[in-house]
Amino acid sequence: MTEAAARRSEDAPTRADFDVVYQSSYPDMVRLAWSLVDRRDLAEEVVQDAFAALYRRFATVEHPVAYVRVCVLNNCRKVLRRRRLARRQPDPVEASVEAEHDHLFDVLRGLPTRQREVIVLRYQLGMTDAEIAEALGIPLGSVKSALSRAKDRLREELSS
Repeated sequence: MTEAAARRSEDAPTRADFDVVYQSSYPDMVRLAWSLVDRRDLAEEVVQDAFAALYRRFATVEHPVAYVRVCVLNNCRKVLRRRRLARRQPDPVEASVEAEHDHLFDVLRGLPTRQREVIVLRYQLGMTDAEIAEALGIPLGSVKSALSRAKDRLREELSS
């Protein structure tokens, strides 16, 4: 093996590196997804899909946690889009009803998608405005206004 090939193999991420990323960020990613899609089973599925995408590209991804976060957000958007489309169709009475109802989650569900995303990223994952802007690919001012509107609406709904 040449010296350059040996150096590349030493620097290449390993399965152990992936496992560390998975173990350290999985709970946060499930909380993020659960806050957006409202069901734990769907949240876990979304997160598993995101980690599967990361696993395939792990050697080339520079910031694996950020990559997974973006995948989770995108997959949650897909779930919510499918849910909206399904609501447009006449649907039979659902057999299963979520047992857990929390007033805060009910109010969060009523927020527009962008406002819900910034609230969850801020308060569930503790991200700064700049980090949220980067994760969502939107201007910093949009993050601040969405966060302000969301907090006003939450305050209004929770105080009544």
